[in-house]
Amino acid sequence: MNNMIEPFLHYLNQLQAIMQREDITEDLLAQRLCPDMFPLHQQVSTAAALSLRCCCPLFNKEVTNFKRPTVSVNNLLEELDDTIEYLTNLHNNPWESMPASITFVAGFANHTLEPDKYFQFYAWPNFLFHCSMAYAILRTAGLPLSKGDFDGFHRYPPGFSFPS
Repeated sequence: MNNMIEPFLHYLNQLQAIMQREDITEDLLAQRLCPDMFPLHQQVSTAAALSLRCCCPLFNKEVTNFKRPTVSVNNLLEELDDTIEYLTNLHNNPWESMPASITFVAGFANHTLEPDKYFQFYAWPNFLFHCSMAYAILRTAGLPLSKGDFDGFHRYPPGFSFPS
């Protein structure tokens, strides 16, 4: 597998594991950190879409999306499943067929960047932003998540808390 895809798969799998928890309920999907920010369901869906918006152009493929028409925990899990499966099956070497530049829309702004800059300065940071926002929404809602749930590396003993 291409090492460009592996970080996306790692964090999509972490996000999927969080969204599969029993304490993830339908009412949490509408939670937001602030009134003018995306709700949880959109943060998760946008993270999945950004992984595809990054990898598809780098592999010279048309950008695909697996967003479901209705919002539910099951539909988000299916979207994550389909995204993970699609990325897992991208096998060719992107450096052989990569375009000279990638044009994209960020908010209401149009941009064109070289592929490495597109990955480093736009796609990867934005993907992590939306993964982080999903985690922050769930923590704010009181779910007992740790940094290890986010990154898959940190481990803490049960009941551990950093001092205030």
